[in-house]
Amino acid sequence: MSTQSTRIILDTNLWSTLDDGSLPRLETLLEELDLQVQVLPSTLLEIVGIGREDVRKRLVAGLARGPRRTRVRTEADLFAEEVVELIRRTHPEWLRRIPDRAEAERLRTFWLKKIWRQALEDSTALHEHHGAQAPVRDHIVAGQKQNSKEMREEKFKPGDLTELHGKDDPESDSPPLLGELPGWNGSPRALWRLRLAHLTWHQLGVVGPRARITGEDRTMTDWIEPWVDLGKLRSSPESFVHMWLDEANVVDVPRNWLNWAVDFVQLTAKPGSGNPGDAQQASYLVGCDLFLTSDRRFVRVLERVREDAPFSFAETVLVDGNRRTDTPTAERIEQVLSHMAQARERH
Repeated sequence: MSTQSTRIILDTNLWSTLDDGSLPRLETLLEELDLQVQVLPSTLLEIVGIGREDVRKRLVAGLARGPRRTRVRTEADLFAEEVVELIRRTHPEWLRRIPDRAEAERLRTFWLKKIWRQALEDSTALHEHHGAQAPVRDHIVAGQKQNSKEMREEKFKPGDLTELHGKDDPESDSPPLLGELPGWNGSPRALWRLRLAHLTWHQLGVVGPRARITGEDRTMTDWIEPWVDLGKLRSSPESFVHMWLDEANVVDVPRNWLNWAVDFVQLTAKPGSGNPGDAQQASYLVGCDLFLTSDRRFVRVLERVREDAPFSFAETVLVDGNRRTDTPTAERIEQVLSHMAQARERH
């Protein structure tokens, strides 16, 4: 009876340093330790941002090619899947009688095949697109810095993340909320419920109907629309909000919750420019065994979230990120995995 390979994810900060001659050794290491590396579209989009074309080309090939690679669906696809299943459990009357499976498959084919092929053949267009998105990333980071500053000034200390409450009260010491929610009277609710209700209603109920005219991003709508009759959903905004505030459970939406929780915990410390990407990447840690990173701060955030998460996600593994050392990245990865294996044998 065969056993499943250990599923690992390498943080972008490790993939981006594998051009030190480590790629061949990484391939051997995956085979020797029976590891299956999950490669993420978000990592690909970070790698194509590398300026030197020769380095970019080698790293894209190392990311995309190899027998021990599993390409993972986008986080937007995985987020949407959780929301659709939550709707299926709580409000099946909103589901489309005949799902548009062809559209869902078209989107997945693009992200699992076409964009990888494009990156391998000529990543110039993707590189330019990545550069053009810099103002969007800067805007997100600026907002995080402001929110973080306010929370630190108020000396806000989050308790249990699943029980942390927010309410519509300007005198409250709860974290600020965004906009209005249909049918919510402002009474205290778990903050994760409020945040996800705000996010999903804004994307599906506000942005979605107008995005083709305004040019706003409608990614969430694109992924949910093949399965859900959004006209019916939008005709019942109070019921949609009620679904999040009273019917959903954390275990229904672990990826969405993990993304929110990491984003929130990041605000309790001085934020860095990589925060949005880290929160995005965290959502992939459900359905994975080990997450390897050289970012100590990200490890601290993930371990703080793990204290309250009512579900399991990938174990974090800190790899020495000193690029000035003569030790290649693959060897540093091997060292930390070997130490882990030895420690487990002793116990």
